[in-house]
Amino acid sequence: MQKNNRILFLDFMRGFAIIFMVMGHSIDSVLSRELRAAQGFILYDAIRGFTAPIFLFVSGYAYIVATEKKWSEFRTFGKPVMKRLWKVALLFVIGYALHFPFFSFEKLLTNTKPEEYAQFFQADVLHCVGASLLILQVLMFLIPSKRVFALTVAGFVASIVLSAPLIWRIDFAPIVTPFFSPYFNQTQLSIFPMFPFAAFLFTGVVAGHFYLEAKHKGSEDAFVKTFLVLALVVVALGIDFDLVPSNLYPEHDYWKTSPNWFLVRVGIVAFICSAFYYVRRLPSVVEKNLIVLGQASLLIYPIHLLIVYGSAANEGLMQKIGQTLAAHQAVLIGLIVLTSMLLLTYVWNYVRKNFRMPARLIQAGLASSLLYTFLTRPW
Repeated sequence: MQKNNRILFLDFMRGFAIIFMVMGHSIDSVLSRELRAAQGFILYDAIRGFTAPIFLFVSGYAYIVATEKKWSEFRTFGKPVMKRLWKVALLFVIGYALHFPFFSFEKLLTNTKPEEYAQFFQADVLHCVGASLLILQVLMFLIPSKRVFALTVAGFVASIVLSAPLIWRIDFAPIVTPFFSPYFNQTQLSIFPMFPFAAFLFTGVVAGHFYLEAKHKGSEDAFVKTFLVLALVVVALGIDFDLVPSNLYPEHDYWKTSPNWFLVRVGIVAFICSAFYYVRRLPSVVEKNLIVLGQASLLIYPIHLLIVYGSAANEGLMQKIGQTLAAHQAVLIGLIVLTSMLLLTYVWNYVRKNFRMPARLIQAGLASSLLYTFLTRPW
């Protein structure tokens, strides 16, 4: 299923993931605390818990689709690799900047409490994606075969998932410093540690590779049908394993580290994302907007978080409105934020396309202004 040499259902997947993410964060920032105690919210929150796995799975799928087009180029240090590493570095910069306890370099160095450093060091989804992409790039340098690469990544998935309950019992701060510890577990403040969340991205890589193999053979229809069945089997296995009376692991956080719960989640995520393959046609305006949103994740992610949650440099909707709104009001806020992100993306794409040099000057000016303020602001 292609359009202009693009895999159309992948664009749909990416756009859907962005909508799910923006709406979820926006509603969370303003929905009243009273409503959070209701049964309906518990169900909503459980569904929303699939946002990050979907985003990570789709990121891995998109990564391998882009990579296999230029496989040989990405295996040597050249322009494509340097460009990719620059994007990875940008993920880390944005990720850490979003968690500044205050927007002052001097205060960060001289007047920061341990709990504030923990806030700064926490790993969120951008850190997880960035670290995962670095691991994948190293593997690419070492493994010439696409299939062996995919099978090795599948081995990483199994290792991460099976070891997660044990990894979460270890305090890594004395071993790898408090800066790197959040990448392993939630012993310190961490939202999306690599164990087990990197496994969702790596699963997307493996699924994407075998889809491309099938596509090159002209058998993608059969592959997707088989993959959908496999996804349901994985969900069933996760549920069945929970019924086994014995447990291989010591006591652990089921909802965050259980391999059985990972199987349920990754199976559902794989099924949902692969089902987009059968979305043959959408209204042109919907199709266009999904593609635009999906291609602008690195622009939308930080800006919508600044709007809804705020940062050390600004107040967001959570601070200005608070968690006080009724459900329909919160949904309306989510739609407004989503629409604003879509409009911002269109404007920025137009500027970049038609005014390339001014666009670069805007980027450089904004980045240098923020950096100057951060470095010179005393408090």
